[in-house]
Amino acid sequence: MDDRPLVIALCPDLMMRSRIESGLDIAGYRLRVAGGPTRLMQALAEDAPTCILIDLESGGDAIAVIEALRTDPASRDIPLAAFAGHTNTELLDQARVAGADPVVARGQAAISTGSVVDAARAAVSPNADAR
Repeated sequence: MDDRPLVIALCPDLMMRSRIESGLDIAGYRLRVAGGPTRLMQALAEDAPTCILIDLESGGDAIAVIEALRTDPASRDIPLAAFAGHTNTELLDQARVAGADPVVARGQAAISTGSVVDAARAAVSPNADAR
């Protein structure tokens, strides 16, 4: 059984998913990918993740997903990070307002996925212990 901390991601982009998984693996996390908002909610009901990672350009209303996660008592305290292309500043700003922290550019999420998850965990619980 894999006892590394779990990150559940809403990320339909196969190339990005591969980069995220590689970065998380190096940082000591494991990844479970949810194919859409409904599957994300199912995954949250089945597993207790250390963080949720949302691709804001996932093709659905990612902002509504973030808002739902932040208002649901079962998920509102789970660290949540989001990412989108660096030129999509309006969407990045909307994610911040909806409750994602940190919100980063797609390139940063791909290169430093473990650090992004660590920052999300620290934003929720500044005294969170390391993996």
